[in-house]
Amino acid sequence: MTETEILRTVEASLRRDPRAEKALFECFAPRVFALARRYAPDETAAQDFLQECFIHIFDNLKKYDTLRGDFGAWIYRVSINTCLQLLRKAKQLPPLDFGELPALADDLEPDDLSQIPECLILEGIRQLPPGYRQVFNLAVFEEWPHRDIAAALGIKESASRSQLLRAKQFLKSYINKTLPSYEPQRLV
Repeated sequence: MTETEILRTVEASLRRDPRAEKALFECFAPRVFALARRYAPDETAAQDFLQECFIHIFDNLKKYDTLRGDFGAWIYRVSINTCLQLLRKAKQLPPLDFGELPALADDLEPDDLSQIPECLILEGIRQLPPGYRQVFNLAVFEEWPHRDIAAALGIKESASRSQLLRAKQFLKSYINKTLPSYEPQRLV
């Protein structure tokens, strides 16, 4: 969809046109679901997060200002905030102390990451303790600075930095342990 088509579809959605709402959902659901899968503890929760994100998007559509920016970016921001709110309600934010992690070998090189199946990385992210997972997602995927992460999660900036470091170590350890025995699931 072009930006002009998106804006026309947004206007129709504001009038509660079901075809326009369906078109917006179909256009943006894959990206929102990918985001929800990173924040949610499992697939079922990710589907629930997707649904809640779109409820918030349609409920707040009148707040979108066409002059202030890209609609896709607005949807993404609303979705991030919705996921964080859902996790807060579930009391999964923010555990601050997970104890010491064992010392790990040198960091994986970026070239090595291209050899790791995406589903294994996603599973590793889901294995992170909830507090680590939130900080990791906000820092790595959303590229938020630690001051914004700390404000959003109600923690100190130093806790955000520490949790990001520990999340990376945890994820690296998980991948190093799992990769040698990893076999992609085959459809029968």
